[in-house]
Amino acid sequence: MNQSGQPWRCYEDLFGFVESLKGASELIEIHEAVDPRFEVAAVLGALGEQGGPAALFTNVIGFPEKMIVGNIFGNRTRVAKALGVSEKELTQTYIERKQQHVSPVSVKTAAVKEVAFRRNHVDLFGQVPALVHHERDASPYLTCAVTFSKDPETGRQSMGLHRIQVQSNQTLGICLETPPLARFLQKALTMKKPLEVAVVIGPDPAVLIASVIWCPEGDDKIEIAGGLRQKPVEMVRCETVDLQVPAHAQYLIEGIIQPEALNHEGLFGDSSGIYVEAESPVIDVTSVCHRKRPLYQALQTWSSEDDALFNLCFGSDLLGAMQKSFPFIRDFHLITGTVCGHAVLSVAECPKPLLRSAMVALLIHNPFVKRVVFVNEDIDIRNPREVEWALATRFQPDQDLLLIPEVYGSVIDPSASPDRGTCKMGMDATFPKERVAAFQKIDIPKESRKRAAEILRKIGNYD
Repeated sequence: MNQSGQPWRCYEDLFGFVESLKGASELIEIHEAVDPRFEVAAVLGALGEQGGPAALFTNVIGFPEKMIVGNIFGNRTRVAKALGVSEKELTQTYIERKQQHVSPVSVKTAAVKEVAFRRNHVDLFGQVPALVHHERDASPYLTCAVTFSKDPETGRQSMGLHRIQVQSNQTLGICLETPPLARFLQKALTMKKPLEVAVVIGPDPAVLIASVIWCPEGDDKIEIAGGLRQKPVEMVRCETVDLQVPAHAQYLIEGIIQPEALNHEGLFGDSSGIYVEAESPVIDVTSVCHRKRPLYQALQTWSSEDDALFNLCFGSDLLGAMQKSFPFIRDFHLITGTVCGHAVLSVAECPKPLLRSAMVALLIHNPFVKRVVFVNEDIDIRNPREVEWALATRFQPDQDLLLIPEVYGSVIDPSASPDRGTCKMGMDATFPKERVAAFQKIDIPKESRKRAAEILRKIGNYD
């Protein structure tokens, strides 16, 4: 049960979640013809910038029997809905459920296999409505596809969310730079063995969230997904590789990565907001399966969806880790558009030297965080206006600014130097307790704000 006394809501598949968004007025349907080359991405980008709803595209040029859905995790409210809780419950629920591994169950038949193409009948460009997102992108990319594989030594299976380029009708380029799949690939290369993979598009929301979680080596993220959804994930065996995948997904692409087979990948508009390119492993595709009328799930990079997923997984995990050493830390937020670069933390009253120690620990020990702002608990850390107000009224650069030069930073920060690293910055925008009256925010009585919200909802569907 959640805090409101309602039972947890478990979504068996992406269709169920999309229908729930529609019922909650969190989704719009777009029936006008749209091109998967740039146009869908442009709509999703605009919706994300405006804090708009998810979008379902029912008339995709070149794909009459297929639909595209995107921006489904464009805000914290929808991420919370995916786990069946309120936005206020989201962080704590995630932290608790992440530890509650629930083993999957196997099934023999699956909707994801309703339509199947093998070997020479595979045509990725014609069978999967992958998007071209940005002006300089080399080709279509799968930006919201969960890749499954096995540790070639232990046989333990896991998954991850990885960037995938459609390079030809029967080959994909995949960026495998993060664990656990990066370790699987390295072991396969050492053993001179091919690595079997299965790429799933459109699993249920909990599976997608679990795919981006950092977890200890040896953990199966599908068990974490079971904990997040409070119910086992149903898994089905693949057709041409020895792997199991979520039975209720929308698309399933199977294939093999041959040892040391690399192709040039990119350019691609990355989550960092810049174009990237690399030499990446190649997947020789052996099978493509999908539902009869599948939903292709798209994620626009460098968007509100990126931010929401990073904040839930990376942000919540980092909050939990920091609170163990510095329990006065109350909340943590990654600033929109910075992809882990800039963060805001709210803190309870504590001595200034202890706060400075927390600031140093965060900046030194976490390569992704480049700038951090500490604020008091009265500041809404997810409201840029309030954070900027705190900096304007509670921060003095000559006293409250910390610079740490020449330390390791994020690998996706193009301004960092290979020789000198990066410079990190901490900003203390908290006020001294002895002057609390001078720093008190203006406010309106709680009951009056509640009454105003009720009036606005009645006249204009405002929340």
